[in-house]
Formats: sequence, structure tokens, C-alpha cells
Amino acid sequence: MKWIVRLLGLLGVLLLIAVIVAVYLVATFDPNDYKGRIEAEVAEATGRELTLAGSIELTLFPSLGLRLEDARLANAEGFGEAPFAELRVIDLAVAVMPLLRRELEVQRIEADGVTLRLARDADGRSNWDDLLERSEAAAAEEPDNGPGNSGAEGAPGIALEELQVAGLEVTGLRVEWDDRQAGTFMLLDPVNLELRDFRPGVETPIDLAASVRIEEADQAPVAADLRLDARLNLDLAAERYALRAVRSEVDLRHPALEQEVSLRLETDLVLDMADATARADSLSAHLSDLHLTGRLEVSGLDAEMPSLQAELRSNTFNPRVVFTSLGLDAPRTTDREAFTRMELDVSASGTPLRLELNPVLVTLDDTSMRGDGEVDLAGDRPVVRFDLAGDRLDVDRYLPPEVERARTPETPDAPDLPAEDIPIDLPVELMRAFDLDGHLRLDWLKLFGLTLEDIDLTLRARDGEWNVEPLTGNGYQGRLEARATVDAGGEVPGYAAAVDLRSVAIGPLLEALLEDESRLVGTGNLALDVRTGGGSVNALMAGLNGQGEMRFSDGAVRGINIARIIRNAEARLRGETPKDEGEPDETDFTALAGSFRIRDGVVQNDDLTASSPLLRVAGRGSADLPAREIDYRLDTTLVATIEGQGGRSLEDLRGLTLPIRITGSFEEPRFRLDLEEVVRERVDQRLRREGEQLQERLLERFGLDDGAGDQQEAAPESGDTESGPLEEQMDRLRRGFGERLRLR
Repeated sequence: MKWIVRLLGLLGVLLLIAVIVAVYLVATFDPNDYKGRIEAEVAEATGRELTLAGSIELTLFPSLGLRLEDARLANAEGFGEAPFAELRVIDLAVAVMPLLRRELEVQRIEADGVTLRLARDADGRSNWDDLLERSEAAAAEEPDNGPGNSGAEGAPGIALEELQVAGLEVTGLRVEWDDRQAGTFMLLDPVNLELRDFRPGVETPIDLAASVRIEEADQAPVAADLRLDARLNLDLAAERYALRAVRSEVDLRHPALEQEVSLRLETDLVLDMADATARADSLSAHLSDLHLTGRLEVSGLDAEMPSLQAELRSNTFNPRVVFTSLGLDAPRTTDREAFTRMELDVSASGTPLRLELNPVLVTLDDTSMRGDGEVDLAGDRPVVRFDLAGDRLDVDRYLPPEVERARTPETPDAPDLPAEDIPIDLPVELMRAFDLDGHLRLDWLKLFGLTLEDIDLTLRARDGEWNVEPLTGNGYQGRLEARATVDAGGEVPGYAAAVDLRSVAIGPLLEALLEDESRLVGTGNLALDVRTGGGSVNALMAGLNGQGEMRFSDGAVRGINIARIIRNAEARLRGETPKDEGEPDETDFTALAGSFRIRDGVVQNDDLTASSPLLRVAGRGSADLPAREIDYRLDTTLVATIEGQGGRSLEDLRGLTLPIRITGSFEEPRFRLDLEEVVRERVDQRLRREGEQLQERLLERFGLDDGAGDQQEAAPESGDTESGPLEEQMDRLRRGFGERLRLR
């Protein structure tokens, strides 16, 4: 046993000698004396200048430590004078005894004020390309000693699996990314990172706090603050890296948002480099009232274009609350209860530049839609495509209150006040931001008061011009086909619409559209093609141009009873008081047709025709839409006997053309028939005929021939007075006939 004691004693002596030597070396060795040599070696290895402006401190036992202050590595040529990398201080320590067992146990790594400047020039050259080239060249010159990390003599080295880091703390890290090729500048400053008890393959707590700022040319910057805590697991052998139980919060500041937005995210992140995939499992994102759950997977990380797969589902949330949390004003809607309930369920696959959405399920208030879509970012402008089918959609609930006020009748409370000019504010920037190709089918649609079924529409948008081409549907016992354009690409928005109604009941349609009693009822066709432009309702009215035509049957025009107008005029002509016989205030027709043209808000019609068993009507005139005034004439012809008051018929007016003038405002039109002038003309005609007959009888009685008649006709010019008694006789006949007509 004595040799064991001697051996232990020898080892103790050797250990004591080693400690004495280490203390001596630490006390006498100054690494600052080697700064120049270190700088030269780095310059030869990297081609970059290394500046060691601060002190270097070295410890050898019980831990091997290094403290370096104020160091800078120069940038690549052509990337400016600012250093590629610099630091204020870095302090690291490695346990000595584990090194003897070929294990690396890092006791601490502390870094403060580290700055890294990454850049890419306009030609696509990066400021680290030269470092990679030199590193690859150096690796190619060194012998490959196999997978065991063997040394020069084949002795096994320190494996990464045996790495341990007791503590890692980085404060004040600054990373710049200046991409001049893309015109983007990103700044991470500051970044604070803390890692405790790290070992490969074992979950390790990690805390991260960072601020990021992104700037693009001619755009306001985007900034965010990130706080994250998770458990890090780096399986270096399997090349599998994971952040589990991630809990993060992001405070986002975006130029499109009125205030800072807070987003909370929980997930498990896994990066598998062996399979070139990345996953976000158990994803949960929270933004105000909106909560999203799902998963995201990215595959083909080693390919030129990776592939994406995602599934996202939301809770039932209130979009108005989300808008408020974003500092945005929620859309102003006619129905205050609209836009308060929404759900989303989306599955997506594709690439970062082209993502297919299938299926897409959207529920908004009482409307449900299902279909598929696509987001295409490969071109110069984003393109959104969709094909959706839904049940019921009441668009009127979501329209601004101004639109509802513009289409419904004005209240009569203040008829003398000028009409309010209602502005129309389109989201022109949003309409210009992307292109659209969409197809939508609906079982039921309400728009501008109209209710339609079996809706099928195609929506396309290009460079701010949005087109519905076409919209088809059924309603009001007929068929609708329409096309519409809203052009937000110019300084002043432009609008165009073409509507074709076939076999529709026009009365219920107009009542639903105007929310007032329709002045026209009947069944038939209406075609309308109009265009206008402007930023308000008055401007749209004043700029309205176009044309149209209509043809209806078996209906009535409300607000005017032509038969009653004629009877009342005839009664006044006789000196009688018209009586109200309780007839409806309308004129029936069996057929009504006409065309019209619109110029600067004035509707002109010159070929209106209407017929019934009683009347034949021809109309012409105009309606000024901005002024809301009408000037129209109806030429009415009686084709059948119309009963007057007291049972008397107006047989004497049969076959006459009776002019009815319609003037005044849309709200209070005035109707006038000048029957006295018509009767006077009719009397003159009959007097003329009877006078001619009397003249013929007188000529026969006096035995005058044609020549005498010619002389008789010429007598007034020669001053002959024989015509005097004849004229007096004619006057008496005229008065007598007029009296007989009046008595009848």
C-alpha cells in the first residue's frame, strides 16, 4: 500500500507544481503584448483589418477565461467605413477540468454592445461573401479526419454533443440589414438574450427581447417590439431544433394603424434541417377579440421555393372590436348591428408567392359562404382570386348611411331647404392596391332595397377599376342581368352601369328600390345604360349620361287620371263644379313603350306611346334630375266614349287630341288640360263645315254658277258688300252651334 501513498503524494506534488506554474503565468503573462500579432494573423486569415483598441484579460485556472473590450472588424471593400462587426465587451469562461475529459463546459458567455452590419449592394454582392470564400478555401486545405472530430493524430476531439453552457447573456445586440438591391433596411436594436443550463438535446429555458424597424423606399417605417420566452432544444446530431411552449407578445406600429397593436402568440416551433422542414404546431394567435388556432408547415427549405401548408380557424369574434383595437374606424353601416359577428375557417397550401385557399369558410352575421381562393404575389401587383357560394346576403345592412339617404325619398319636414349634397368616399387606395378575379353565387341577395334570388356574379378589378360582369338573378317575376364599373384609378371616380330587366313586375321593383309608392305598374322589359362620375350624389346626378328604353303591358301610371282630368275640364267649361267620384288616381294602359336619353342629368323622351281601350297617348318632354323638376306633355286621344258628370258623354271630344301638360317638382307635379281651346278649335271646324254647306245652298238658291261663286269669293277684295249678309249669317250660325254644343 505504500506505493499507492507514494503515487498519491507524487500526484499531489505535480498538482501543486501545476498550480504554482499557472499562478505564475497568470501573474506574469500579459496577452496585450500580443495584440499586434493577433491583428496580423486575423488580417491574413480574413483579409479584413482587426482593431483591438481595448484591453485583453486572460485567466487560466480554475477556469480558462477571456475578456475582450473594444474590438472592431473592418467591412468589406465597397461597403463603407463603418465596421462589419464591433463589440464593447465580451467575457467568456470555460471550466478546465472537463477539458481534460475532452468535454466543453462553458461557465459563462457575456456579451454587451455587439454590433453586426450586414449589407447587400445593388448588384447582389453581400459584405460577407469574401469571408465565406476564405473559410471554404481553408477547410478544403485541412485533412478530413472523419466523423469523430479527430485531431491531427487521429485522437478524438471534443464532440458538439458534449457541449454545455451554464449561462449565456447577450445585451445591447444590434444587427443591421441594408439590402440596397431590394431597397429595404431592417434594424434589430436592441436584442437582449438570456440562456440558462444549455445542453444539446435537452430543453433549456430561453428569454428574448428585441425591437425591430423595417424601412422601405418612399414608405413610412414599420416597427415592432418582441418579447419571447420558450424552451430551446437543439439536437445538433439530428439537426433538429425546436422552440417549445413559446409564449410571445408583439407590439406593432404600422403606418396604416392609428395606434400600437398588441399581438399574443403561443406555439411550438420545430426546425428539422435533415428533412428541410419547419413547423408551427398548436398555433394560437390573439388580437383583441380575434383568436386564431391552427398549424403551419414549411417544407423544401433547401429548395429554391419552399412549400407552405396551413390550417387556421377563428373564434366567433366582433370585427368592430378588432378595428377599434387597431386604432381604425369600423365601417359605417346603415344597420348598427351589422358587422358584429364573424368566423373564419381556412386551409391553405402553396408557396410564399402563390397560396391556394381551399376550403374557405366565412360567416358574417347571418351570411355563410364556402368556396376556394388564391393569393398570387408573383407578379407586379398582388392578385386575389375566389370562387364562393353563399346563402343569404343583405348588402343594404353594410352600406354607409349616406347611400340609404340618397336613394330614399326626402322627408317633407323642410321642403324649402336645399337638398343635402352627400359625399361618396371610396377607399381608393385599397381599391388600387391589388387586382381581383372573383365568382360569387348566392341563394338570396338584397341590394338597394331589391331582393333577388339565384344570384351569379363575376367580379374583376385591374389597376383600381372594379367591374361586375355580369350579375344575373331572378326577382319580381322576371330576370335581371346587369353590368357595373367603378373606376377608382383616376383623380375623380367614375361609374357605369348597364341593366337589362326582362318580364319584371315594375311596380314592386320600384317600390322596393325607392321605398315609396311606384308611379308605374305593369309587366315588361327595361334596358338602361348610364355612366357618370364625381365625389358626391349631386355630382353624380349632374354628370349622368346614357340612354334606355322600356316596354310594359297591362299596367297603370299612378298620380295622373287622364279621364278625370278631361271630365273636370269639361265640367268647368260648362260652368259646373267637378265632383270627386272616388276613382283611383291612376291611368290604366294595355301597352306602354318609349325610349329616353340622358345628358348631364336631364332625361329626354320624345317617343312615349301608351294605349288602352279608352285612350291613345303620345308623350314627350324632359325631367331634370339635379333640379328634380319635370316638363312633359301628353297628347291624349279619346278612342271610345267617356262618360261625363250627370251621365253625359263626351262624344264631341272623341277623336280629338287633348294636350296635358305636366310641370313642377317630382314631389308635387302639376297637371293641366286646356279643354276650352280644344273645344274652340272643334267648334271652328264644325262652323267652317256648316258654313261651307250653307254657302253651297245659298248659291244653289240664287242660281249662281261657279263663276259667280268665284266672283263672290273675290268680292271682298273688290269692295263688294254682298258678302256682308253672308258673314253675319255665319256669325249667327257660329253662336248658335256653340250654344248647342254647350247645352249638350
